[in-house]
Amino acid sequence: MELATFAYTIGVIELIVGLPLLFYSKSTLKVFDKFFKDDFQMRFTGTLMAVLGSLVLVESYEVSLDPEGLIILMAWLVFVKGLMYAWWPQTAVNMKKKFMKSEAALTFGGIAASVIGVLLVYGASIV
Repeated sequence: MELATFAYTIGVIELIVGLPLLFYSKSTLKVFDKFFKDDFQMRFTGTLMAVLGSLVLVESYEVSLDPEGLIILMAWLVFVKGLMYAWWPQTAVNMKKKFMKSEAALTFGGIAASVIGVLLVYGASIV
């Protein structure tokens, strides 16, 4: 998979998750709760994430400090997170429960996801 395609895809997904989490945290939490309760949905999403990450890693798996290397780092993170969702969904649920207790953590998560999304979309435009 082209690095730009991967970066655009994951960047837009990060923005789709991050912006509602930042501005509408209560209703976004309800959506997250429904998602994390459905075992099949989590495992299927994890499988898709692992496939997306592995399609990039098949081409190159070396992480570096240039934009291509940082996008490859994101591919590694997406791949590992996908494996966790697919193989150990309860671990993801437990991590989500700890993270979502605090309003500050929700705000930080929304900001982090939005910034990562913007950086990935920008990185895709220069790769």
